[in-house]
Amino acid sequence: MKKTDETVDRNYDWFKKNLVDLILKYKGQHLLIVDESVLGAYNTFDEALNEAVKLSEPGKFIIQKCCDEDETSQIVCSLMKLPKTA
Repeated sequence: MKKTDETVDRNYDWFKKNLVDLILKYKGQHLLIVDESVLGAYNTFDEALNEAVKLSEPGKFIIQKCCDEDETSQIVCSLMKLPKTA
């Protein structure tokens, strides 16, 4: 397994393990998770992604919507490569 995959998996496992506590504090928000901690909580995915690009490196973070598993399927987002900007 690549190091990037391990980092993403580790962050997602931390999210799942701490979901009950995270929901109490961040329910409905999109969490930027780096190194098994919440770096920021945002109202939209786009806000979280914009901050992730500024604050972290591709493959070192996940963006995860904080909600009960029954409400929506959990989606992990981590950029492996950033698109080039003009």
